[in-house]
Amino acid sequence: MMRVLEAGQGRGGLPYTVGVPLLGFGLWATLLAWRWTTGGFHEFLLAETLFLLAPLVLVPLALPLTFVPVRTGRSSRLSRMLGVLHPIGALGLVLAFVVEALPWQARVALGLPYLLFTACAALHGLVRLAGRGAFLVEELAIDGALLCLPGGAVWVLTWLGDLPLLGFQGLWVLLTAIHFHFAGFGCLLIVGLLGRLLAAHRTSAPRAWRLHPAVAVGLMGAFPLLAAGIAGHRALEVLGVGLYVLLLPLLAGLLLVGAARADSGGAGRGLLAGAALALLGSTTLAGLWGLLRPSLVALPTMLRFHGTLNAVGFVGLGLLGLRLLHPVSRANAAGVVFSRLSSRGRTGPRFFERLAPPDGRHPTGLVDDFSEYARPGFDPLRVAPEVRRFYEHTASYTLWVVPDWKPGFRLGGRLWGWFARRVQQLVLPSDTRLQRHGVKGAIVAVDDGADGRERVRGWIRTYVSDGSPIYVAAYSSHVAGAMRYMNIAFPLPFSNMTSILRLDHDAPGGSGLRLTSCAQEEAPGGDQGVYLVNPVLPLRLPLNETIWVWSAEGTPRTEPPCDDPAVVLRARHEMWFLGRKYLELHYFIERVAEPGP
Repeated sequence: MMRVLEAGQGRGGLPYTVGVPLLGFGLWATLLAWRWTTGGFHEFLLAETLFLLAPLVLVPLALPLTFVPVRTGRSSRLSRMLGVLHPIGALGLVLAFVVEALPWQARVALGLPYLLFTACAALHGLVRLAGRGAFLVEELAIDGALLCLPGGAVWVLTWLGDLPLLGFQGLWVLLTAIHFHFAGFGCLLIVGLLGRLLAAHRTSAPRAWRLHPAVAVGLMGAFPLLAAGIAGHRALEVLGVGLYVLLLPLLAGLLLVGAARADSGGAGRGLLAGAALALLGSTTLAGLWGLLRPSLVALPTMLRFHGTLNAVGFVGLGLLGLRLLHPVSRANAAGVVFSRLSSRGRTGPRFFERLAPPDGRHPTGLVDDFSEYARPGFDPLRVAPEVRRFYEHTASYTLWVVPDWKPGFRLGGRLWGWFARRVQQLVLPSDTRLQRHGVKGAIVAVDDGADGRERVRGWIRTYVSDGSPIYVAAYSSHVAGAMRYMNIAFPLPFSNMTSILRLDHDAPGGSGLRLTSCAQEEAPGGDQGVYLVNPVLPLRLPLNETIWVWSAEGTPRTEPPCDDPAVVLRARHEMWFLGRKYLELHYFIERVAEPGP
């Protein structure tokens, strides 16, 4: 078992090993035995002991599983900070709970390092969420679990200071801290890690895989509902408890499926099965307590049986089993290389003049060699020759565009246009009459050192009518695994918007091209996405785009008709916000004479 636990290290970059939760368990077991043998093990001491199981054992046991692989192979500063702060915070809590003679100010001071640790853990959850290129329910549940930790730390500091909070005082304050750590952090973390396990077996267990997102989303909603209900809204409490009573047995069933489908790890599979059985028992008690008034179960009974089953049985066994099985994340590896380019106010068509490379390159297209995008499942030679030529010799084409704003977004398009015209970037055509706009483009070389990526070139597109810019974009590419992505940066004031696109065939057997930021079912954890890149933290935006490019003769009949014989290529650019399409741009592309150097 020790070898299996150690094998999980290094994947996420957390700088401490399995020795930390083992030492924490030894300390916790010693504290439990000491309090048990000295007598007087009343509900206050039991609640304190159950709570300490989380920071001493469960948090360091499970936290390495929340880190996605890093492409550089090095751990991040945030992960190293978590590794330093955790033992300090956990030991501080032990002293604050055990040394009863301390004044409340000293007890609170001893708990502050743990609060700082949980704040960093929550920041780690936000970094995970912001940098992910795809919507993965199982990873979102893990993000939610990490965000629960600071709430639990605030409540435990309130307990250590013997202070009231939101109308709660005494034992209820400590029970709320326990709730954040086990019903919040522990439960949601198990849901997320179980989702990773089921994802690896979605073909052999399709029903469980389809059920898991509903259970995960429901439990993510049940936790805040129950918390709000306990704060004084009885209807919300009943709704939250009802969701738990309905969904936790389903989660127990999914744990049993995961245990049965796991490829190896007999001990891990047995622990998952034990966690499922403990969950069924604790859920029964929770339903009797939360749904009925007066409750059929007394508070001391709830604490002894429900609390112990939930903390040790469900969360403890479940996290240990998942640590042994170590399900692999589908999320993209951290460390995408983004452009460093940004403007100080306006971007404009002359943005790249100060960024000429010293080697005197003169690119003619968005890519030097379209065949570089070859991979299993995508053969560039199947793409129409005119489409390939467009990407390699973009400067020898001109185009015109027809916009089609969708109902409900036209006012937003006009407001965005007002901003975009002032910064001279991303000036999308805003009329709604399907008006034709002529667009001319220029390809320029960009200094790789200033940008931070390789073989960068700029594509400046301006309106023929007045020379104002529509797009000023810096094109590059990067490779992750077997996939080469197109990496496009649009400089904005003190930031840039980066669109990372994967290339695919437009259809099975088709000769067209599809470039998309949307995640694909066969590769949901890829780098594709639209990001706001800034000096602090790249953010995955709720935007997506797909560009379809066809030769004139290969254009589907569903596209708007075109009787201009000079048009050699057609394209459709679709854009979405929060899953709703807000704009289509229809491009009609013609050849022009090859420009001189």
